[in-house]
Amino acid sequence: MQYINEIARIDKYTCKFENHIMEERFMAEKFNRIRKPINFAIIFFLLLTVGDAVNFYIALGGFSYTLLVFPLFFSAYISYFFLPKTIKQKKFDLILCVLFLFYHFFQIYLMMLNPDALEQSGLSQKDILLFIPVLLLFIYILFPFSFTISLITVFFFFSTFIPMLINIQDASIIIWFFSIPIPLVLLTYNKYQNEYNSRSDFAKAISIEETKKLMQNTLKRYFGDILSEKMIKEGGDLDGENRWVSILFSDLSAYSTITEKMSPEVALEFLNEYFTKMHVAIKEFDGHILNYIGDSIMVVFGAPEKLKNHENNATLCAVKMKKMLMELNNEWDQKETSRYWKNHGIKSITMRIGIHTGSVIAGNLGSKEMLQYSTIGDTVNVASRLEQANKKFETEISFSQEIYTALKRELHDKSKLSGEITLKGRTTPTKVYTI
Repeated sequence: MQYINEIARIDKYTCKFENHIMEERFMAEKFNRIRKPINFAIIFFLLLTVGDAVNFYIALGGFSYTLLVFPLFFSAYISYFFLPKTIKQKKFDLILCVLFLFYHFFQIYLMMLNPDALEQSGLSQKDILLFIPVLLLFIYILFPFSFTISLITVFFFFSTFIPMLINIQDASIIIWFFSIPIPLVLLTYNKYQNEYNSRSDFAKAISIEETKKLMQNTLKRYFGDILSEKMIKEGGDLDGENRWVSILFSDLSAYSTITEKMSPEVALEFLNEYFTKMHVAIKEFDGHILNYIGDSIMVVFGAPEKLKNHENNATLCAVKMKKMLMELNNEWDQKETSRYWKNHGIKSITMRIGIHTGSVIAGNLGSKEMLQYSTIGDTVNVASRLEQANKKFETEISFSQEIYTALKRELHDKSKLSGEITLKGRTTPTKVYTI
């Protein structure tokens, strides 16, 4: 937020963002909004120039070298459409200002060639005073100029009218007052306020958008893509629901021995490398990480989004996690991080994984001040117990008969019975399989 406030400062004199990148973003957004009206205005002035060329030719009663200037203006107007979009986005108001000013000066030149043009049009010099407020309205309101470009345009336009204004003698002070000072002051102030407010609103919109992106990215980092989108969609309220899911628990073997001689920085780097690799495998098989508890990972397959064949996904994920841990061991050997456990007689780091499937209650758990999406139920407890059962059977992956029964042929054929364990609260033994 502080960064946005710094780059969103508006210069009180030029009424532009002090940060040129922010100004370019604003101009690009403004150009995209008024691109069609600008194109229409260019075409309109192109047709107007054609009309002026015809009138000038008729007034001269034949050809004049001055007429050769008109094709230059035609080319200038048409060339606008072929300018790179990036240039038009940044400088469209300056380009339009230059085009119109040059043509205005050319018209003044034509009037000098034909001094009687004003009288022939039926207008008096006094009528010019009535024309000036309309001119100011065009410059300040209709033309999509920035505040500074508008001031420059007004200055040049007034400079061309000075000779005619000096010659006006019969206009009252009230007409002078309401023709120039009042419209000029009011329209200049209105232009300044509009430019300042439009940039201020743009900065607020950018700030809101940046904050929204930051919140969404933060949510995704802490809760994952699926859960974050679900939380945003449902306003953060995820009511408890019964789900048939698969739960996976993983734990590093001899973790305490491995990290007892590590500094906090090395231990944190070691765990982050491990969790990063495991997250890749978990995400590949549509698992959702519920918790990191020390070196342990709790994963659910089938919540918050429903998942077909989640038993197979969980088992495949376990196999992939084991494979990726082997790759990590090779990387740790190359970086000599493995010295922390090899010096304790541990050849490589291994993991224990337990998987069980069944019914759970999934939803937000916690207090009013702090909530956490999780799952509760006997299925969770059994998965945790199966992870510990690897110690007894000297295996790395253990899963229940419910998982074994749901496996597809390829995984089913690779699985084998490890033995039986008696779970707390149960009288009959539970078969344990591995792969």
